[in-house]
Amino acid sequence: MRVFAAAVPARKGLFIALKVLIGLILLYVLFCLIAPRIVYPGFYRYAGKVSAIPDLWSGFIPQGVTTAPDGTTLICGYMPGDEASRICRLGKEPVRINLERENGEVYDGHAGGMTAAGEFVYISNASKIFVLKAEDVMNASDGDTVRFIGHFDVPCRASFCSTFGRMLYVGDFYADGYETEADHVMQTADGEHRAMVFGYSLSEDEPLGVAPVPVNAFSVCEKVQGFAMTPGASAALSCSYGLADSELKLYRINSNPDGVFSCEGAEIPLYILDSRRAQETIRVPHMSEDIEYRDGGLLVAFEAGAKKYGGGILPFSVCSVMKWRSPSLGDSIE
Repeated sequence: MRVFAAAVPARKGLFIALKVLIGLILLYVLFCLIAPRIVYPGFYRYAGKVSAIPDLWSGFIPQGVTTAPDGTTLICGYMPGDEASRICRLGKEPVRINLERENGEVYDGHAGGMTAAGEFVYISNASKIFVLKAEDVMNASDGDTVRFIGHFDVPCRASFCSTFGRMLYVGDFYADGYETEADHVMQTADGEHRAMVFGYSLSEDEPLGVAPVPVNAFSVCEKVQGFAMTPGASAALSCSYGLADSELKLYRINSNPDGVFSCEGAEIPLYILDSRRAQETIRVPHMSEDIEYRDGGLLVAFEAGAKKYGGGILPFSVCSVMKWRSPSLGDSIE
């Protein structure tokens, strides 16, 4: 009888602890559902979920985002160790496509940016743009491998890329430990800039769809993870690093350039994206990555849901591709 009497309080204590734990979990879930719209009103007022990002708990670390010509959302990223980097075609059933170098070796690079234009899909990394046939990407089945058909060098780190109209843009991520070229250092109204974005003309006459020499350049701030042009004559930057809040920064490009920049034997227009051109800055949840303007909004990729960064457990972690449809972006001309 004494044993039974002792067991009753123990079970009661366990039951109370379980109720408290369940209550805390429910409060946390409620907090995660409601708080983001309070903390990041400028983002969530116009943002909606495009698609969940697959394989985050399997090690996939999202980086680049774009849409295929048929409107399918594509996201690329890298995997742990020496596993192949991949593209995921998002939809009801995600399709995972492994990447292979031109020589048949596994491509396990960072795959920091991705964009699609015409017959090609472009992936940026390590001062290069790697090129795939769009039809290979769209016809691949889950688990298939696609091979780059070529690549070309660019005068920056190629941390991200995007397309808009008849232009392809590729640029630098700069932070401590991520050095850029000496001629990318510029004095601006906001202090020193150390990163650049270069614009290339898309051309059906070129074998990889891009003209060989940049036609314009942009000086940008540190910690840029993505760059996109928008219909409202604005340039958008996705800026983030670690667990600090991200920012979407919009700058006006509807005026004369600020100078010229010497690049590959050419003098090209230079736009300095500083406070003199600033249009709007929006606070965004941590770890925003690549961005691209498509179909009336700005696609935004996030890496916060990756297992490497907590698997989405940390508050405000975004585990989906989002689309931000702010009026600040202007009316679509696509």
